[in-house]
Amino acid sequence: MRTDARGAAVRVLEADPDLGAGIDQQEWQAAVVMSAALELEFERGPWRFSREPEPGGFGALILEGLILIRIDAGSRSHIEMLGTGDVTSPWVGTGVELSAPSVVTASVVSRARVALLDRRFAVRTARWPEIHGALIGRCIERSRRLSLQSAINALPRIEERVEVTLWSLAYRFGRVTPEGIVVELPISHSQLADIVAAQRPSVSTAVVRLEGQGRIVRTARRTLLLRGEPPAMLSSLARQSGLEP
Repeated sequence: MRTDARGAAVRVLEADPDLGAGIDQQEWQAAVVMSAALELEFERGPWRFSREPEPGGFGALILEGLILIRIDAGSRSHIEMLGTGDVTSPWVGTGVELSAPSVVTASVVSRARVALLDRRFAVRTARWPEIHGALIGRCIERSRRLSLQSAINALPRIEERVEVTLWSLAYRFGRVTPEGIVVELPISHSQLADIVAAQRPSVSTAVVRLEGQGRIVRTARRTLLLRGEPPAMLSSLARQSGLEP
């Protein structure tokens, strides 16, 4: 694994303008300049930060790429997929409240760029609380997506879990085409099984059935085309989880 390939500065508000929503236009350019942060690049493979945690920092903002966060607890595992705009921290543990011993690991599945939002970034941007509020909002949105996935995983049929999960991922990572939504998912059936809380053989069978029904079309090894309308239950579960449909 290669890290810190660039180690250059990036202006976070130029890379992610939505973080500055609400800042007065007269203040915008100053906010952009002060939003400079260290940009790091990571190749595919295990994701680890060599830097020590710093009190007062926000963690890391993903500017590009896909990162999988995996929690192993006994014989069960869960995977969360993070992408552009997500805020995370490789230093935060799982907490002592978990009933079973667990291990958190992360891996880059699509070459990633992240901005290190350390204490210096927090101090420089303190003049614009809109930025800090937006970062907190991103964390809340991430927690609600986890709630949505938990609700999806309570569906009794594996086929339903897989289809609804693929559509929820397509809304985040896919692109709309005249034929449907194309989503590139550089993950294996085993990893998808961990996302939907199922066994890999069951997930592989569900994918084959969905392909047979024409609901999804595999256009490349890691690329799927989702056709037709999204499952009706997705909107309901998203609203229950606090997310917009």
